[in-house]
Formats: sequence, structure tokens, C-alpha cells
Amino acid sequence: MKLRNLSLGIVLFLIIGIQIASAVTVSNPVINPTGDLTAGTNVSASFKIDMTPSGTDTFPKDNTLQVFTDLNNAKWTVTLVKNGIDQPAPQEFGRSIYLSGWILSYPSSIQESLRISLEGSVPSVTKSMNRTIVLVQQLDGNNALIPASIVTYERVIVNPTDVVQNIAVREADLSSFRTDINAQAMKGINTTAAEQKYSAAQAAIQSAKSADFATAQASLNTATGLIDDGEKLLDMAWAEKELENARAPITKTNDLILYFTVNKSITNDPRLAIIIAKKESAEQYLSSARDLHTMGNYAFSRVKAKEAFDKGNESLTDAINLKLALAKTGGSSGAGWLNTTTLIIAGVIVVIIAVAAYFLLRKKNRWEEY
Repeated sequence: MKLRNLSLGIVLFLIIGIQIASAVTVSNPVINPTGDLTAGTNVSASFKIDMTPSGTDTFPKDNTLQVFTDLNNAKWTVTLVKNGIDQPAPQEFGRSIYLSGWILSYPSSIQESLRISLEGSVPSVTKSMNRTIVLVQQLDGNNALIPASIVTYERVIVNPTDVVQNIAVREADLSSFRTDINAQAMKGINTTAAEQKYSAAQAAIQSAKSADFATAQASLNTATGLIDDGEKLLDMAWAEKELENARAPITKTNDLILYFTVNKSITNDPRLAIIIAKKESAEQYLSSARDLHTMGNYAFSRVKAKEAFDKGNESLTDAINLKLALAKTGGSSGAGWLNTTTLIIAGVIVVIIAVAAYFLLRKKNRWEEY
């Protein structure tokens, strides 16, 4: 029985809490001017508050209704409407007005509402931020806030310096992006995709210069995203160029290997085996570079592509030197008779013969003198 009574008490408490929390309904808010606001701007607002009976009363007697604004020089006009009859209240000033339950509480059979209008000026801000134009909330008998009762209308108060500074930052980012594009274009890298992102970002920044704060911020955020995407595309294109560079010496080496094996039939030449080993090492580096490119790791992909390029150039240089050597030896894989050593020996023999001939001729001349 005690447990049942406790449960019933909790249910009644929740019901009463809901009734108290839902005792007021704010409707028909109108705030002028619309959009973002700047310091010193005159603002007007109007809205209606309907009282929803809680229990036997339109509003709890021990509760208080607070209406607040961040506007400077706030001036409030409140009209109590009972069963369609207006009862204007004296004008009030200040950022908050308080309407006690003794004023607002009537039998639940009465239709009760408030019409409230507000005039004030926008306060200064050190940075652009949201500030409250109208806040309505209900306090209980202990002046504690009832969270479920809060209704608030805010606007962005713009610090013009923020807009100028934000645009300047994005323009600096765009200029840096332009420098990167030009530098990569000079290396022969395809910058077409990055150029498209650059043009779109430039247009977004230009649009921000004539927009209100919220729209300008959205445009500047768009520009930032476009620049970031463009830099990634530039990075990707750079990696693709390095992959292309690395493929070139490997392809040429493969052509020479085919020439050696088909045209020269030197498959067993140890010099060819070294060329093939270096070429295969270059291909392994290139395969790793491609995998890293696919994963989006463009920086490391370029590193591996450079290693592939260097190793590919080694194999290509060796292949070219072998082709030249074969040309000198008439295409034989072994050492030909007309090599450097042979020429040196032949030269020495010629010299010896010439010297011997000289001494023989001189000796003959002496005999003739006698």
C-alpha cells in the first residue's frame, strides 16, 4: 500500500510539474529588422503569451514570469488580455520585466494572454556572436528556474571587423593556393582540377564581401573547403606525375632487354642479369608507390616513385652501356678482337717494328758508307 501511494505521488508530481512547465505558450514572434544585426541598430519585437490553466488557475499564484532581452535601452509595453478585453499595463524599462502570479493568476475558466512589445538598440560586441532579443521563462515559488519553460529568440550581432578579418584570412589562403598551383604547373604537373577548385573558392570569397554575416561565414567556410580539396588534388596530381616519371626509364629498359634477348640472343650474359635485377627492383618500388597513391598517401607515394625512378635510371644506363659495348664488338656477347686491350697490344707491336726498322735502316746506311 505504501509503495502504491508513493507511486501515485510520483505520478501526481510529474503531472503537476508538466502543468507548471507548460503554463505559458509564446507565439507570433515578430522581430525587425530581420537577419544579422550590428551595434547601435534599433530593434523592435512583439509576441503573444497564452496562459494555459494549471489546475484551477490560469497561472500558478506563487510563480513568476520573467521576460528578458540583451538589447540596450529596452522599453516594454505589456497588455493583459482577459476574455478578449485589453488591460494595458504601465510601460516598463530595463532588460528584464517580472510578472508575478498575483497579477497573472485567474480562474481557469478565464481566457488569458499577454501581448508584449519591445524596443531597444543592439549592444556592441567584441566579436560576432548570438545575443538574446527575447527570452521568456518561468520561476517557481523559490525563484528557481523551470527549465522546460524557457523560450528564447536570438540574433547574430556582427562585429564588422570580424567579417573583414575573416575575408582577409581566406584571401591569404587563396593566394597561397595560387602560388602552389603555379609552382606545380611549372613542373609539368596537371593542375586542371586544382584550377577549378581555385575558381570556385575565389567566387565564394567574392560573394562573402557583399553578404550578411551568416551568409558570408557560410561562403568563407565553403571557400576553405574548396581550397583544402584543391590542395589535395594538387598533391595527388604531383604524385601522379612522379609515377609517370618513374615508369619512363623502366619502359625503356624493358625495350632494351627485349632487344638483347631477341635481336642479340645474349640471355646468359651476366651483364644482362644485373640490368634485369635493377629493373625488377625499380618495378617493386613503383608498385609500392601505386599502392600508396591509391590509399591517398600522396607524399609517401612520391618518395617511393622517386626511388623507382632512380633505380630505373640505373638499369637504363647499364642497358645503354651494354648496347654500346655490343656495337663495338660486332654484337658478340664476349670480348672481340677489336677491343681496347687488343688495340694497345697492336700499337705496341707497331712501335717495336718501327723502332727495329729504323735501326736496321741506319745500320744499312753505315755499311754503304764503308
